[in-house]
Amino acid sequence: MAEPALADALENAIGHYMTAVAEKLLAEGTPVSSVSAWGRYDDDEDREKHHNDVEGNVNLNESFVRRILPDAEAGLHWSGTSGWCLWVMPKGRVGTGDSFYDGARWLGAGLIPEPDRVAAFLSSWQLDPHAAGSSDRPFYRQPLQDLPGLCERLRVYRRVDYGNPSYELRFDNARCGAYYDRTVQALTSRDDDIVNVPLRRSELKALLHLLEFADGSSHKPVRLFAHYLAGDIAQRRGEPGSVNEHHRALAYAIEAKERKEQAERRQQKDDDGGRREPGRDPGRTATLDTAARA
Repeated sequence: MAEPALADALENAIGHYMTAVAEKLLAEGTPVSSVSAWGRYDDDEDREKHHNDVEGNVNLNESFVRRILPDAEAGLHWSGTSGWCLWVMPKGRVGTGDSFYDGARWLGAGLIPEPDRVAAFLSSWQLDPHAAGSSDRPFYRQPLQDLPGLCERLRVYRRVDYGNPSYELRFDNARCGAYYDRTVQALTSRDDDIVNVPLRRSELKALLHLLEFADGSSHKPVRLFAHYLAGDIAQRRGEPGSVNEHHRALAYAIEAKERKEQAERRQQKDDDGGRREPGRDPGRTATLDTAARA
């Protein structure tokens, strides 16, 4: 079993690697729901049978998986011995004792490939889930072999923005930021044709309840979008011409887009003047600056 201090360090390092991959997927529009990391090896029968080393997961939205494989469950998994795979199991079979890796498709690009490579693997899986990667599981290290060395290799993906060492909060910020950006892009796309979407009154109420739930998000810009969209929809019900009268979310999106563009121009001036901070990502910084001012 890994020592407690090493196990914690491994979990943190693996978690940041999972989050780096998740950030790439979110930037490409993939719906990622969460990440998880396991840095401690417990010598019990179940883990002995299914997993025998440290590991991590990038969890995809269930609706995303269903579009590709309607009758199965699937996930993006990293094994500390074999690298990345996409596991697939029939509905209802997860947790029943079936081998976790039966039917898995393996990337086979080394133990710790760059996030871009993992994202490309997922893209090929979406095109053909039965042909992406290989069914042959590779092995790049033995279970429990040189865990301190593995931890050091993973540390390159650790980011401590604003003094925060938590990969969980880093992922939460990345996911909120990605959906904030997608909402801004959607509302400012100029695709403003008025559409008639048949909704049951109960469905509309349910949608407003979900927006109210998002209104309680810890991420302020996302919270504001949910608040404004819920208000716009609620005020439009049964009011002629209300589409043009109640569009506070659109106005907020336009302001947010302008703030982001201004922040990017300021960052570009700093870069041109040679004052860019080492390791700073201009696009990401602009997004964070925009969110902070919202």
